[in-house]
Amino acid sequence: MLHLRRDRTAFAISGGGARGAVQVGMLRALIERDITPDFVVGVSIGAWNGAWLAHRPDLEWVKKLEEVWRQVTRRTLDIVWWRAARNMVRRKPSLYEGGGLSRFVARHLQVHNFEDLAVPLHTVAIDLTLGTKAVFSHGPLGPAVLASSAIPGVFPPVIIEGRQHVDGGLVDPTGLDTAIELGARRIYVLDSGYAGRLPAPLGSMNAIVDHTFQIAAQHRTRWTIKQMGRSVEIIHLRPDAGFLRHSMDFSATDFYLHEGYRFACEILDTRRKRRPLPELAPVAAPVYH
Repeated sequence: MLHLRRDRTAFAISGGGARGAVQVGMLRALIERDITPDFVVGVSIGAWNGAWLAHRPDLEWVKKLEEVWRQVTRRTLDIVWWRAARNMVRRKPSLYEGGGLSRFVARHLQVHNFEDLAVPLHTVAIDLTLGTKAVFSHGPLGPAVLASSAIPGVFPPVIIEGRQHVDGGLVDPTGLDTAIELGARRIYVLDSGYAGRLPAPLGSMNAIVDHTFQIAAQHRTRWTIKQMGRSVEIIHLRPDAGFLRHSMDFSATDFYLHEGYRFACEILDTRRKRRPLPELAPVAAPVYH
């Protein structure tokens, strides 16, 4: 059970697909500066990164997470075009079956239950059956991480206790709202999203959907910060990394790791000197290929 304290610190780790690698760079910068959470909230890919961190919040373990990320490709997760085409023709509920993601999570998670983690973890999903937000904090860990990561239409819903669950990013894109609800007084938001003006019209369905979700997510995050920023200390870490690729493009992992680390080091060191936080610059709009 969580014991409320006025100074409780949370890490809220957002969705973002392949851009979740930027969160790992930020985690490294935080841990190097002895900044650790009392609890973690993870959404979508942030649920996976959060589960890894919550098992062992130390520098060597974060470095191992960097190596895991460097091994991930679309094929690792069975995200290949012919599967999507086949499932569309067959009118399946999702483009991909989710087997690759399930195997990846099962292979790399170090414990089976929330209760076995060193730091309390909360993963956010949407309960389609009840029409509500679902926050998982106890019981089997793997299904909860998968439920939080089940992007609607991309991966199939995950059944937990007889109910369908999908990615929680549409109700709480960064986990910030949930961290506040759980009583955090200081929240480091590890945001791998983007927002920005498009240089040209988008030309593919995937690009349009991805960009739409990102605009909605950043709008929701800004609203929460505006509403709650005076009562809760919110450190919003969103690197200006450009994010030139789609959220399922894993070819820029090293770039994301480096930019997440560089950006977080700059912001955190500025805070240590007790200077005002610099205003976040608009992130460059994505360019899809």
